[in-house]
Order: sequence, then C-alpha cells, then structure tokens
Amino acid sequence: MPGTKIKVFDKIVQVIELLATSSQGVTLKKAQQSLGLNKGTAFRILRALESHRVAARNEDGTFVLGNRVLWWATCYRQKRDLSKLVRPHLEKLRDLTSETAAFSIMMGNQTVVVDQAVSPYATSTRFDIGFSAPLHAGATGRVMLAHLNPERRRDLTSQRLERITERTITDKRRFEQELNKCLSQGFAFSEGERLIGTSSIAAPILGPEKDVLGVISVTGPSVRLTRRRCKSVASTLLKETRLLTQQLNKA
Repeated sequence: MPGTKIKVFDKIVQVIELLATSSQGVTLKKAQQSLGLNKGTAFRILRALESHRVAARNEDGTFVLGNRVLWWATCYRQKRDLSKLVRPHLEKLRDLTSETAAFSIMMGNQTVVVDQAVSPYATSTRFDIGFSAPLHAGATGRVMLAHLNPERRRDLTSQRLERITERTITDKRRFEQELNKCLSQGFAFSEGERLIGTSSIAAPILGPEKDVLGVISVTGPSVRLTRRRCKSVASTLLKETRLLTQQLNKA
C-alpha cells in the first residue's frame, strides 16, 4: 500500500520481490546495491527470511526463494479453485434469499471475504473483496472458531473480546455458549455485532477431517434478515453448504 509507514516491512517485501524476479541467486552485495540497503540491514532481512523458509541458500551462498513460498502458492491455488466451486452456490443463495451471499476463509485470527454474490436490493450489504474482521464478532467468525480443534479454540477465545458495537459479545461464558450452539445447530446467527443494523447467518464448508475449508454467509439489513426469518434462510443455507461439502469430499 503506497505511503505505508512500516518501513521495515517495505524493505522485506522489496527483498522478497528481488528474490522472485532474479533468474539467478541473489548475493548479499546485490541486495545492498539493488535496493539501497546497508550491509547489516540486508543481511538481517535475508537471514530472517531464511529462518522462516521464505528464502533459502544455494551451495554458492546466494539466496533464492524458499519452499514456504511454494506452500503459499499452493494454498492460494487451492483457495482460488475452491472459490470457483463455491461461486454457483453463492449465486443460488443470493437468488433464493435476495440477500448478499459471501464466501470467507480464515487467515490468522481474522475472517477474510474472498467472493460474494451481491443482493439486488439498493439497500444491501456489500463487502470489499479482502475485507477482514475479527473472529469473535459476527456469525462467520463464530462458525470458524466453533469448528477449530479444542486447543486452538481455547487459545483464541482466551484473548480479550474487543467490543466493536454495543451488540458485540464480550462475555466469554456467553461466547462459549454461542460457539457450542453453533456446533449443535450447524449455523450461527448474529445481529449488529460488527455493524449496527446488519444481520448475518453463516454455515461451514467442511473438509474430510471436519476442518473448516471456508464459511458461506447470508448477510443483509436486520429489518429484512430478522430472527423470525432466520429459520427459513438457515435451512436454505445449510442445504447448499452440505451439498458443497459432499461434492468436495467426493472429489
């Protein structure tokens, strides 16, 4: 992002791009000269990248991209391929509910929107692709947290639950109850937890080991997506997510 003030990160990205675009291994001297770094900074960045397997060293001491980058690329392709399979279901849910249907994945301790089929209503919920939100606020994150392994779930829910709106659940006992409720009924419902006046119903797409590959949500203004309407929308949503889960696990 232009104008960022995180100068160290800027330098790290520049080094990674130099490794990616160089046809041969990159020497410490080349990193200094190409990027205008002093020797100590260039060396520390390369060593740090090597320790995280983002960079690797050839026998001649030059640096190249490490195998973690290949793993990132594989993850990206898998998510992209998954998005292609999900797309028809998003469009179907949008057509059946007239609300925005979105597909999100978990990255770190955030939910990230990777695709959506936007509601035809002028007053509707629309996301920027790449929009991220904390896991504890909203139905999508609640579904992801509920299906994590117990240790990972405890680790994330032991942290302070930041209040984003007056409806955000910050009481840990109540939050645990909501996670268990999500597991028992197969979906989560939230109202105004991230944005006042907006409601969401979300359900998981599960892998062979019952791990969450992603979450599909139906989101819209609370005046339309009411608790009374939740039951019918949830039934439609669960039908699509279970069908997609079956398709993926047969592949």
